Amino acid sequence: MTASHTLHPRAGFTLIELLTVIAIIGILAAIIIPTVGRVRASARDASCKSNLRQIGLAINLYGNETGSFPGSITPGAPGQPDLLWRALLRPYMGSTLGNPTDEYRNSRLVVCPSRLIEPADDATNVRPTYSAHSLIMPDTKSSANKIRKFGSVPRPTEVILMADSAQQTSGGSHSNFWSMSEFTTPTTAATADNYIATPAEVDGSNPAIIRYRHGENSSANAVFVDGHVASFKRGTIQQRNTQIAY
Repeated sequence: MTASHTLHPRAGFTLIELLTVIAIIGILAAIIIPTVGRVRASARDASCKSNLRQIGLAINLYGNETGSFPGSITPGAPGQPDLLWRALLRPYMGSTLGNPTDEYRNSRLVVCPSRLIEPADDATNVRPTYSAHSLIMPDTKSSANKIRKFGSVPRPTEVILMADSAQQTSGGSHSNFWSMSEFTTPTTAATADNYIATPAEVDGSNPAIIRYRHGENSSANAVFVDGHVASFKRGTIQQRNTQIAY
């Protein structure tokens, strides 16, 4: 006579098994989450560089056509608002808008994806988070500031044309680096290898300074006069990268 055996269904996870699974999930999360964060940061950095590369191309197209660099601010027609650099470059950046004072509202090329403050767009413009070299693209509302002839900047492969900049309360940045003496005051070649100052960066106030917003606030992106784009670690920008007197 054959003995019969009753099979009992196995109970659910034991407490030890459940804790083991939770521990494994925690370990995987600790590995994956920082990696995802780094991948996203890297993608934002690449997008910022792409923005600057396209802006640099637009400036060069503008210069080849007009014979000069665009002013960072240009007086508007009588009764019209002043034109900022992004408005002057609108036709060279793929815009189909008919109104040049619309300041490139249909594009985000002028906004760094790693900015901390979302620019507060008004009815007519997208506020940029990049600022221009004050002597190459000056504020021409002042009669003392003359438009610079295109092709007149020495060492175009070394000199910064536009870079990441700190944000104002509105979320936008100043049109040029007017508060950084390295971009406004000529020096001699004797100090070309000196490093420029790195003042404290405070978004949401009123600075007109380079913003090291990438790589956990350790690097800034810039487009040079010749159109190439590169990153600078904090404290590594030299006077040769800002000076155009030699």
